[in-house]
Amino acid sequence: MKRPDSEETLWSALRSRARTSPAAPLLTFYDLATGERMELSAASLDNAVAKTAGLLRDELDIEPGDTIVIRLPLHWQKAVWQGASSAVGARLDPNADPSEAKVLVTDRDSLDARGSARDTVVVSLEPFGLPSRDPLPADVIDHAVAARGHPDVFTPWAPPIPDGTSATAESVRARRGFGPSARILVADSDPDADDLMLAVPLAIAGTAVLVRHAASGDVEAVATAERVTAR
Repeated sequence: MKRPDSEETLWSALRSRARTSPAAPLLTFYDLATGERMELSAASLDNAVAKTAGLLRDELDIEPGDTIVIRLPLHWQKAVWQGASSAVGARLDPNADPSEAKVLVTDRDSLDARGSARDTVVVSLEPFGLPSRDPLPADVIDHAVAARGHPDVFTPWAPPIPDGTSATAESVRARRGFGPSARILVADSDPDADDLMLAVPLAIAGTAVLVRHAASGDVEAVATAERVTAR
């Protein structure tokens, strides 16, 4: 298991994983209400993070230290936004009021706060990260459309700000008792879900199986099929 490094960021941990184990699964996502299953390698997640980081910096003018509020359910796209925010040095505060943020990231079902941040970005949550099927309000940005034109590799203008990711991941790992290379099942009711979907798997060279709408299906069947070793 890696020793926590106070200088490491979530993005640098993802980049390291993408270099050392690019093709192996990192995240597997299930939506038990729809039957959707999506598997992402470190390389594919890194690609999505790069495009979103480019959107944040080059179109939305996010600078290190700016606040981003992410209001998304448990979903692989939330991990993309976590990584992209880390890449540009943005501050993620789940408790911040959107009016205090430069960017609000939300899904189309939770648009009540749109307009309170400087920019509102909508993540469709469609399979494969496709754009929203239905028209969106004119004052919001469709993430899938806006990010697709950005490069597959993100090069920061300055080293990302250390974000305490390793220390947080180690704290969660120790409290939950996860061992090296654990395959972790993460249900949407898990209070540690935000850390378990990406930070902890990267810290322990493990993987995560994200299960949205867990009450709508057979979680145990998923755990068995995906060879889960921890939860």
